[in-house]
Amino acid sequence: MTEPTYTEIPDTSDNNYWESKVNDRSTTFVPKDKKLHLFLKRKAWAVIQASLTKKNRKGSSY
Repeated sequence: MTEPTYTEIPDTSDNNYWESKVNDRSTTFVPKDKKLHLFLKRKAWAVIQASLTKKNRKGSSY
């Protein structure tokens, strides 16, 4: 069985994408594939910036 191809960062219910780390009071979701996560984050940032007016755009922090 092949893993799904992601085009955006999925909801935390996607156990194929996220790994959960539980401590006493909280659960933290960490992406299993950090390179894929960074790629999707950059892609989402570019889409958001492209939709803003030029004066409202922020510089890239990556």
